Amino acid sequence: MNNKKMYVALGRNVFVKELENEAEIGGLIIPDSINDDFTFGEVISVPEGYFEEGHFVPSSVAIGDKVMFAKVSGVKIDLKGEKLIRVYQQDIIAKEVDGEILQEENKTEEK
Repeated sequence: MNNKKMYVALGRNVFVKELENEAEIGGLIIPDSINDDFTFGEVISVPEGYFEEGHFVPSSVAIGDKVMFAKVSGVKIDLKGEKLIRVYQQDIIAKEVDGEILQEENKTEEK
Protein backbone atom coordinates (compact mmCIF):
# COMPACT_ATOMS: atom_id res chain seq x y z
CA MET A 1 0.00 0.00 0.00
CA ASN A 2 1.36 3.41 -1.01
CA ASN A 3 1.22 5.89 1.88
CA LYS A 4 2.62 8.80 -0.14
CA LYS A 5 0.28 11.75 0.26
CA MET A 6 -0.12 14.43 -2.34
CA TYR A 7 -1.68 17.87 -2.25
CA VAL A 8 -4.33 19.00 -4.70
CA ALA A 9 -4.70 22.70 -5.47
CA LEU A 10 -8.15 24.10 -4.67
CA GLY A 11 -10.06 27.20 -5.72
CA ARG A 12 -8.02 29.50 -7.92
CA ASN A 13 -4.68 28.13 -6.71
CA VAL A 14 -2.13 26.44 -8.94
CA PHE A 15 1.01 24.66 -7.68
CA VAL A 16 3.98 25.19 -9.99
CA LYS A 17 7.51 23.79 -10.00
CA GLU A 18 9.95 26.49 -11.08
CA LEU A 19 11.90 25.83 -14.29
CA GLU A 20 15.41 27.18 -14.30
CA ASN A 21 17.04 26.40 -17.61
CA GLU A 22 16.13 26.95 -21.25
CA ALA A 23 15.84 23.22 -22.00
CA GLU A 24 13.01 23.01 -19.47
CA ILE A 25 11.35 26.04 -21.07
CA GLY A 26 11.11 24.42 -24.49
CA GLY A 27 14.53 25.59 -25.65
CA LEU A 28 13.49 29.25 -25.66
CA ILE A 29 16.23 31.75 -24.86
CA ILE A 30 14.68 34.20 -22.45
CA PRO A 31 16.23 37.71 -22.32
CA ASP A 32 17.59 38.73 -18.91
CA SER A 33 15.15 41.65 -18.76
CA ILE A 34 12.23 39.17 -18.77
CA ASN A 35 13.96 36.84 -16.28
CA ASP A 36 14.19 39.74 -13.83
CA ASP A 37 10.40 40.19 -13.72
CA PHE A 38 8.92 36.82 -14.64
CA THR A 39 9.14 33.20 -13.53
CA PHE A 40 8.60 30.11 -15.66
CA GLY A 41 7.26 26.90 -14.21
CA GLU A 42 5.49 23.61 -14.82
CA VAL A 43 2.00 23.12 -13.41
CA ILE A 44 1.95 20.13 -11.06
CA SER A 45 -1.48 20.61 -9.45
CA VAL A 46 -4.54 22.55 -10.58
CA PRO A 47 -8.25 22.14 -9.82
CA GLU A 48 -10.79 21.47 -12.58
CA GLY A 49 -12.06 25.00 -12.09
CA TYR A 50 -13.61 27.37 -9.58
CA PHE A 51 -16.84 29.25 -8.98
CA GLU A 52 -17.11 32.96 -9.67
CA GLU A 53 -20.34 34.91 -9.20
CA GLY A 54 -22.29 31.63 -9.16
CA HIS A 55 -20.80 30.31 -12.41
CA PHE A 56 -18.27 27.51 -12.81
CA VAL A 57 -15.10 28.68 -14.57
CA PRO A 58 -12.92 25.83 -15.93
CA SER A 59 -9.17 26.08 -15.40
CA SER A 60 -7.23 27.50 -18.34
CA VAL A 61 -4.12 25.42 -17.52
CA ALA A 62 -3.56 21.72 -16.94
CA ILE A 63 -1.01 19.55 -15.17
CA GLY A 64 2.19 19.54 -17.21
CA ASP A 65 1.62 22.96 -18.83
CA LYS A 66 4.61 25.28 -18.82
CA VAL A 67 3.55 28.74 -17.72
CA MET A 68 4.90 32.26 -17.17
CA PHE A 69 3.90 34.55 -14.30
CA ALA A 70 5.26 37.64 -12.53
CA LYS A 71 7.79 36.86 -9.80
CA VAL A 72 5.87 39.03 -7.33
CA SER A 73 2.64 37.05 -7.83
CA GLY A 74 3.89 33.69 -6.56
CA VAL A 75 4.42 32.46 -3.01
CA LYS A 76 7.22 29.94 -2.50
CA ILE A 77 6.19 26.98 -0.37
CA ASP A 78 7.76 23.71 0.73
CA LEU A 79 5.42 20.71 0.66
CA LYS A 80 7.03 17.63 2.17
CA GLY A 81 10.46 18.68 0.88
CA GLU A 82 9.30 19.67 -2.60
CA LYS A 83 9.85 23.34 -3.35
CA LEU A 84 6.86 24.78 -5.21
CA ILE A 85 5.30 28.11 -6.03
CA ARG A 86 1.63 28.77 -5.32
CA VAL A 87 0.19 31.18 -7.87
CA TYR A 88 -3.39 32.25 -8.57
CA GLN A 89 -4.72 31.21 -11.98
CA GLN A 90 -5.50 34.82 -12.91
CA ASP A 91 -1.81 35.71 -12.31
CA ILE A 92 -0.60 33.27 -14.98
CA ILE A 93 0.32 35.46 -17.92
CA ALA A 94 1.00 32.84 -20.58
CA LYS A 95 1.35 29.12 -21.20
CA GLU A 96 3.49 27.14 -23.64
CA VAL A 97 1.73 25.82 -26.73
CA ASP A 98 3.63 23.68 -29.25
CA GLY A 99 6.98 24.81 -27.88
CA GLU A 100 6.15 28.52 -27.75
CA ILE A 101 4.93 30.67 -24.87
CA LEU A 102 1.65 32.27 -25.95
CA GLN A 103 -0.48 34.74 -24.05
CA GLU A 104 -3.73 33.21 -22.73
CA GLU A 105 -6.91 34.67 -24.22
CA ASN A 106 -8.90 36.88 -21.90
CA LYS A 107 -11.94 34.75 -21.15
CA THR A 108 -13.91 37.35 -19.19
CA GLU A 109 -16.88 38.82 -20.97
CA GLU A 110 -17.36 42.56 -21.28
CA LYS A 111 -20.41 43.77 -19.36
